[in-house]
Order: sequence, then structure tokens, then C-alpha cells
Amino acid sequence: MTNLRYKFKIPDPSRPLAGEVPSFGPTCELIDFVPPAVIVDMVIGRAVEQLCTHVGTYGMGGPGFFGLRLGSDWLVIAIWGAASWIQFDGRLVEDWFLDTNGRPRPWMTDEGDDLTGVVVGQPITAFEVAKHSLTAHIGGRTLSISESPESRPILEGNKQPRRFEPNDDLRKAVFLSPTIKIWV
Repeated sequence: MTNLRYKFKIPDPSRPLAGEVPSFGPTCELIDFVPPAVIVDMVIGRAVEQLCTHVGTYGMGGPGFFGLRLGSDWLVIAIWGAASWIQFDGRLVEDWFLDTNGRPRPWMTDEGDDLTGVVVGQPITAFEVAKHSLTAHIGGRTLSISESPESRPILEGNKQPRRFEPNDDLRKAVFLSPTIKIWV
């Protein structure tokens, strides 16, 4: 139940908008951004400097892509509500309906963030992304997206599983970006 085929735009810092800038809009002209697929060598050995579960925007809100800052680049997982798809050491990153569904507490909740302190400063030592799965070893621990929807909470609106469609390809939705201000 996902669509990993987005068209992206990012702000061009060399072309700031003239006049009064809207509070919810970009501050620079947007340019097309077609990120190439991540090559393992682009991320191996790089330390995580920051974590963000709200990467991306469509102007008034965000798709909730997941990002890890690696120096001047962001490693982005461009799945809508990505933190509800991702597990770290077998525990979901986010699950906003854990009480309703009786699921275990995720790493990040309204009460706190147990994940950032564990990840920041740690190097990525292994990285593999396949059509419907992802595994990254970060500081001896494992960040993953399983092919099976059984490890993820259902979508609350339609009660359907968070699953990949046959034509989805996660390899096209995991990329490096110079910014988390990604417009979809």
C-alpha cells in the first residue's frame, strides 16, 4: 500500500525568492531533484550526525520520510510515514497507535526519543537495500525494513497492512540528498 515513485524538488540556494516569502513555502526557487540510487560505498564508514523522522514537505505538511545526516548528505528513506516501516534492533521506530493495537513501545513516542542517542555518532558498517527490504548496521546494531508487512502496524484509516506493491522498488526510494527540504 505504498507508492515509491515520487517526483522531487529541492530549493536552489543560489536562487532565493524575491519579496516576501510565505511562511509555509520554500525560501528559494525549487529545482527538479532526481536522486541516483545509493551505492554502498557512499554510506559505509560514515557516521550518523543527526536523525529526522519528518523529512520532506508538500507545502502544508510532510510525508514523514526518514533521514540520517551523514556529514553534508542526508540518507533518505522516501516512504510515506517511514518510521512506522522501520525497525531498529527489532523494535519499531514509531507507532502512533501502539495503545490501540496493543503493540510494544517504539523507540520514539510523544513522551520521548530513545533512538537518537543510540544512533548519533555511530558509523554505518554495512548497508543493503533490495527491492522490498533494507538492512543497515549502525554501530553494531541493525536498522531494517522487512519485506513482510507483519512487523509493521496496519494503516489506521483503511486497516490494511503497510505493504509494498509488486511494482514498488525500495532501491529507488533510498538515496542521498543535500537537504531534508524535499518537496513532493
